[in-house]
Amino acid sequence: MAAEKLTTGRLVQILVVMSVLITAFIWRTMNYSSNDTVLICQISAGACSVSVDSETVDIRLFKQGDGTQELAITSRVEPTYLRVDSEQKNNELMQKEIARDNSETTYIYVLPESVKTGSNQKLILFIDRDQIAINF
Repeated sequence: MAAEKLTTGRLVQILVVMSVLITAFIWRTMNYSSNDTVLICQISAGACSVSVDSETVDIRLFKQGDGTQELAITSRVEPTYLRVDSEQKNNELMQKEIARDNSETTYIYVLPESVKTGSNQKLILFIDRDQIAINF
């Protein structure tokens, strides 16, 4: 490309385009809102519930006789996945079974022994585009 002399018209064109781009970036930054919702569910007395898109999600913690713990999630919408909020790479928990009752379904997850239900432990449940932080 041959070097051209910077004319007044070319300079005005560059400044107008730059001002339009800067205005668009500032407007988009100021009006940004995340579509993802993070809800907090504090388990007390073994259960808690939150409202996701006008639907109630019930979460219950069960302790089995052999020492294992299960998390039962009752919802109309199937959870995408449940993961442990930690630095470990493989921290997604697998669904054990499903129990259907009318329009609601209970999804049961077995918590491994590495998951301690203490005050510093948190699980993240993903339902559709929403996140539920489950605190113990």
